[in-house]
Amino acid sequence: MKMTRGEMQDLLARFSASNPMYRSALLRNPKALVEKQFNLTVPDGIRIQAVEESAYTLYVVVPHAVAAGAELADEDLEKVAGGATVKGDANCSDSDGAMNTVVEINAEFSLL
Repeated sequence: MKMTRGEMQDLLARFSASNPMYRSALLRNPKALVEKQFNLTVPDGIRIQAVEESAYTLYVVVPHAVAAGAELADEDLEKVAGGATVKGDANCSDSDGAMNTVVEINAEFSLL
C-alpha cells in the first residue's frame, strides 16, 4: 500500500500541530523536510510550498486538472506506470508478497 498525497499531508499537519520545531522547519524548507522524512528525492522541477493558515483564512487546495483528451508524455507515463505479479486469482493466500507492501517513513530525525 502506498501512502497517498492526502495521507502525507495529514501526517505533516499532525506533526506540525504538535511540534513547534517541526512546524518551523516545515515552513522554512518544506521540500528538504519532506525529502528527509519520507526518504525520497523530489525532482528539481517540483515545488513544495508550506502555507500557514490564520484564524481568519481557510485555504482550499484545488488539484491540478489535465485537459480533456490530453495524453501523458512517454517520460511521464513511465513515472506512473507500475505493476505487480500476483499468482492465481489475487487471493492473499497465494500472493507473492506484492499485496503486502508497507510504506515506512522516518518519523524521528533532526530538523536541522
